[in-house]
Amino acid sequence: MGLKSLMENAYGGKIRHRRLDSEKGDRVISIEDLADRVGDHPKKEEIAALLSDDIIPRLLSSTPQGKKESLIWGYITSIAAERSVSHVVVRPMDFAGLELAGGKLILRGDETRPSHVGERMSSGVIRMCDAGDYLGQNMSGGGIVASSCGTYAFRNMSGGWGVILGDAGSFIGVNNSGGRILVKGNAGERAGWLMRSGRITVLGDAGDYVGILAKGGVIRICGDAGKNAGWRSSGVRIEIIRG
Repeated sequence: MGLKSLMENAYGGKIRHRRLDSEKGDRVISIEDLADRVGDHPKKEEIAALLSDDIIPRLLSSTPQGKKESLIWGYITSIAAERSVSHVVVRPMDFAGLELAGGKLILRGDETRPSHVGERMSSGVIRMCDAGDYLGQNMSGGGIVASSCGTYAFRNMSGGWGVILGDAGSFIGVNNSGGRILVKGNAGERAGWLMRSGRITVLGDAGDYVGILAKGGVIRICGDAGKNAGWRSSGVRIEIIRG
């Protein structure tokens, strides 16, 4: 008898590629276990179907390894917030609030600035300190409050709102078709690049090429703007209060 047959007989046919307990229908015990059960492109619905409420706190405290497990962890944070009657507190890690559709998520801790927070969210609220790149990317609803953010914040935004209490990086609001963005500090270059609708307000200064190639919406800069604001734009309203 071969080794595979011997092991299958010993464990009642429950041998899988990486772990004994990952047969569909068994209790999920870890993010690695979840990663075994789903495909290379995990979906929120399939993650939610495998999660019982009592295991979620344990999974939230996990440290995912690699992008696939990070995506799974991100979905778990959103599922936890949507199922909870109060706010949910998690560590600031990449993909927190992925596809959030309700509830309130608070990112608290001393980890590095996480990227892709609130990606594809449609409802709910996320509050955090300093964000990395791609904050609120492809969001269609809900709101995000962050102390600061990196590049490409609120890219492809179609709805919802975002507030940056300090400074924002370059390329904020790229290709937006809706939504509202408020930056209370300064913003980098090309705010509102390719924007088609929505509103961006910067209370401080903005970098070069504000509203470049924009075709709609409103961009308001209350401080100084760099060179070539509105370059090759049409239809967008750009207001420079102290230019």
